[in-house]
Amino acid sequence: MKKYVALLLILMAAFWGCSEKENPVEQSIPSGKIVAGFVHSPSLDSNASSQAAGRYVYIYEPPDYAVSDIDSFELYIETRDTEASSQGYPVNVDTTHIVYYVRDAEYPSLYLLHGYSGNANYYTDIYMIKNIMDEMIANGEIIPMLIITPDCSNSFGGSFYANSESVYVDSLDEYLSFTGKYEDFVVNDLIEYMNTNYNIDTTAESRAISGHSMGGYGAMKFAMKYPELFNSVSSMSGPLAFPYFITTGIFDTVFARNNFNPSNPPDSSDTTAFYAIEPSADDDLTSMMFAMGAAFSPHDRESNDTTFFHRLRELEGDYYGIDLPFNVSGEIIDTAGSIWPKWLDNDVLTMLTNGNYNTSFNNLAIYFDCGDADELGLAYHSQAFHAALTTADITHTYEEYSGYSGFNADHSSFIAERLKVILKFHSDQFVLAAAE
Repeated sequence: MKKYVALLLILMAAFWGCSEKENPVEQSIPSGKIVAGFVHSPSLDSNASSQAAGRYVYIYEPPDYAVSDIDSFELYIETRDTEASSQGYPVNVDTTHIVYYVRDAEYPSLYLLHGYSGNANYYTDIYMIKNIMDEMIANGEIIPMLIITPDCSNSFGGSFYANSESVYVDSLDEYLSFTGKYEDFVVNDLIEYMNTNYNIDTTAESRAISGHSMGGYGAMKFAMKYPELFNSVSSMSGPLAFPYFITTGIFDTVFARNNFNPSNPPDSSDTTAFYAIEPSADDDLTSMMFAMGAAFSPHDRESNDTTFFHRLRELEGDYYGIDLPFNVSGEIIDTAGSIWPKWLDNDVLTMLTNGNYNTSFNNLAIYFDCGDADELGLAYHSQAFHAALTTADITHTYEEYSGYSGFNADHSSFIAERLKVILKFHSDQFVLAAAE
């Protein structure tokens, strides 16, 4: 009996040994890391609504960041059809194979702006940017780079990356930016902070900007106004054409959610409902409209015109708040001195069609995309911006993507996958710039 038990143990050990040998070894990939920086911004200091001037910024550092960097890039060019090439036809160039040498040098950088209601951890916690970067770098799909994700939030849920207009503050006898100057924060304070504190290539050829939703809008706006700062720009599901908030019925949705019926003014109940519209934690859409008002049209406290005024808080015996672009009749008033033109001054489609942008933007590499089932109607925004760029003969790439049965391509779906697309896009542009 002991003989058989011993034999059985030997066979079991042999079996387990074979099983261990046959199991594939789990592949590990080099790991980058997320570090937290902190920027005290003069551009956000001394604002009228007590927004914090100190802001966290999360930075993805690629593997071996502290020890070695990219010394140079080489583009591996593969001629796939030599016969066509010899006959003078365009050569098919494969840019997917990137060769880079690891030496002491400086990294390219991508500034990645968060969406409405987000902050510095938008990409690190929700979309797991570290895992995406580690995998794509290890697979040779992209070159190592720094990803910078700043906090541009505020108490309204989002800054829309704008220099908020100023309001008068009685106690100081001066005008202050209502929520702060977030545009100046990004293009001045943040870029300077990164250039000073990180091993980063400070040339425009090695700097890119992108974002999702509100961040996609901010990225495109900054690229149009400051193209000298960037090599390339991309936008994911951004509000790129404010007039389509009207045509897609977004304002009508805000009315309905707030029990405001503009069809029978000046009925007192409707008037009351109009002035009772306010931001709510349960209604992101209405809150987003108030955030845009805080960015583009804070109420002038010295004005007696309350046509568009929505009170938010008492300040020094008076009220401060914002002006929304529609009146008690639900009408968008597009005349000089009204609110809607202030919003359009910040709209990238209007900036483009009116020529109110830096024309060096034409020379940037431009990419943007949107899901075809975006519930905010932003696919229509992107289509309009695409058409305007085409009319202006500005080279760009626009992709409208679909979901699948039971899972639509809405505003927040597939963003991790879209991140891979934009990371590849910017990486290729860095490589091309370095090869020139």
